[in-house]
Amino acid sequence: SETPGSEVLVMSGVSGTGGRAGLKDCDVVIHESEVVGLAGLEGSGQGIFLRIAGGLKRATRGSIRLPDCDMHGKDHHAFKSRGVTFLPASRLEEGLISGLSITEHFALQGSRDKFMVPWQDAFQAAQRQIDNFRIKGRAASVVEELSGGNQQRLLLSFLPANPVLLLLENPTRGLDIESVNWVWQHLHTYCAKKTSIVFSSPELDEILMVADRVLVFFNGRIIKEVEASNTDVQQLGKAIAGKI
Repeated sequence: SETPGSEVLVMSGVSGTGGRAGLKDCDVVIHESEVVGLAGLEGSGQGIFLRIAGGLKRATRGSIRLPDCDMHGKDHHAFKSRGVTFLPASRLEEGLISGLSITEHFALQGSRDKFMVPWQDAFQAAQRQIDNFRIKGRAASVVEELSGGNQQRLLLSFLPANPVLLLLENPTRGLDIESVNWVWQHLHTYCAKKTSIVFSSPELDEILMVADRVLVFFNGRIIKEVEASNTDVQQLGKAIAGKI
């Protein structure tokens, strides 16, 4: 991976509610071009962390900074306009809209401020990204007809060209090994553009394979922070269970 650069996201004493354990007194610094893996049992705080970092949930206390900006109390749109993108784990619940085709999804992506939907543009964008992302489907396919891997490719095709920070919740959940490798090859192209990636995964092998640094969540707290090259599956497994 690239050499980590300047600070992109700084959380100090951040707490939040939700999930099984909430988030408690979280201090984190994420650097430019860095890939950070979040390990922990489901509901240990990593999901809340990602949503607070993306402005989808408000912190109950603590401070959040992006470059040159205090983000306290700001909403998802403010985070998005500063280059923060969140990709949820539940592809069909939060990421895609059931019953809509690939073309209709591109129409929604493109027509934020227009009264008229440019269908021809949306169709061409859909065709282009089906090719670019090797999506097995047609422009007219409704999204629930696609396999999990192809739904994930479609979601990745919506990502902006130059995000500052990508927040990914279980980005390869349920995918076959070929799709997992493809997803990470694609995501790593962002690091070369100075994007920081923070992702959660239940797969410790995956975290060790792609992350520079690992944060282990247990009962709402980060209880271990370690360079991926300085740890192994056994050590992470113990930390996830709260045995440091």
